[in-house]
Amino acid sequence: MAVKGLIRPMNKSPMLVTGIRCLRFAPPEFLLEVQCMNETQKQLRSLVHEIGLELKTTAVCSHVRRTRDGCFTLDDALLRTQWNLNSIQDAMQAAAPRVAAELEKNLRLRLGTQQLQGPGWQGDNEGPSPALEGRTAGGAAVGKGQSCS
Repeated sequence: MAVKGLIRPMNKSPMLVTGIRCLRFAPPEFLLEVQCMNETQKQLRSLVHEIGLELKTTAVCSHVRRTRDGCFTLDDALLRTQWNLNSIQDAMQAAAPRVAAELEKNLRLRLGTQQLQGPGWQGDNEGPSPALEGRTAGGAAVGKGQSCS
């Protein structure tokens, strides 16, 4: 499973950070790319604050922008002026093949996992697959901090 892709929690879990990268650092401002699952905006803002505390300074998140959610990217987003029935239908039809492929891949991985675990495995089979349930990744957090010398 690790070779085939990112291993995800089987059940709903607290925020899980899989990567943090500093894209721009121009004190007092910085731009972070945070890859995570099951996050909220509030949790991302808290993460930036905690980074500031660990660095013995302060950091405040000025905004959060989600750049990817599962197989959807910013290219799939509709502008506010496109929030009408025709544009929404077109977007859904364009995304349908990717969503079907992603569902098939995730179901195949899940079935493969169940076969590896054997018939006596006692797992939580309630609810949808975590991969279908809110697999989110990406995002950028912009913050301002004060450096202490």
